[in-house]
Amino acid sequence: GGGKKPLSVPAVLAHLKAFDDDNRDRQGVPSLRIEYLERSIQGGLGDPKFHNELAILYLDGVQRLKHALAAKHAGSSAPPAPRLAAGSEPGALGALRRRLIGFLSSPTSLYDPQRILAKLPMVDLYEERALILSRLGQHEQALALYAHRLGDAAMAQDYCERLWDPDNEETRDVYLCLLKVYLKPPDASAPMTMQALSLMSRYFERLDPARALDVLPPTTPLRSLQPFFENAFRRNCEVSKSLQISKALVKADHVAVLHDYHARRSRSVQMTSGRKCKVSGKKVGTSAFVVYPNNVVVLLGEKPHPHVCPVTGRDFKAAPWD
Repeated sequence: GGGKKPLSVPAVLAHLKAFDDDNRDRQGVPSLRIEYLERSIQGGLGDPKFHNELAILYLDGVQRLKHALAAKHAGSSAPPAPRLAAGSEPGALGALRRRLIGFLSSPTSLYDPQRILAKLPMVDLYEERALILSRLGQHEQALALYAHRLGDAAMAQDYCERLWDPDNEETRDVYLCLLKVYLKPPDASAPMTMQALSLMSRYFERLDPARALDVLPPTTPLRSLQPFFENAFRRNCEVSKSLQISKALVKADHVAVLHDYHARRSRSVQMTSGRKCKVSGKKVGTSAFVVYPNNVVVLLGEKPHPHVCPVTGRDFKAAPWD
């Protein structure tokens, strides 16, 4: 009836949990609670507590499906399947993982990244961990996962491409972070020297040359740095030439303004004994007066507008006299 209060979100979740727990045909994935929270958040539910709950339910479902898939392959004599990119796995696992990744990367998601990071397994779900580290501003750690844990340099460079912003203090050095990750692995991995040199050559405009060279091992052959030096030198020459052209244009504009200023300052108006004020019609004589750029003379006692001619209505501030 009309007097009944709507159920609270916690009450609905508790009710749906009983159905999820009985749902054995989906490997225990909490599908009903996930769908309910998805719809509620899309409808404007802004409490971070429930955003955290949805992220945790996603993680629980993904891990259950991964364990079920691993158990299935464990009993098979077929060779182990190659590793698939997150979200590209077949069936329910890929679909649910895509929803998890979409939620973690969405700027409208209000989950607590530190809390969700603590729920992640240490040896799996590296793509999800990288997304959360990125939200925490820990770009080197995120890039290390792409470059070393996943062995995917393209993903690492795509990450930099998405985040790099020369005007943002937090992300302007993201390419330098990747260079450090390539050359100074966080574990016993071998330095990715070729990838580092390629990065320097390709993205030289987004790297501070001095800081980039500081990261390189002292044993780096100069010959291998030739493409970087050539590109950086060419870029510096272009910037220098552009600054010289800008400076010349500014100087020319300054000279033109000075010339115009002196020409206007030297302008004169001939006053005769019969010259009259264009507003009052009185003779000017020895009284103070104002002269507009179009040579209209007005007695100062008429309190003329400083920019607008009282005869023509022209605003000389908005439309200067040629």
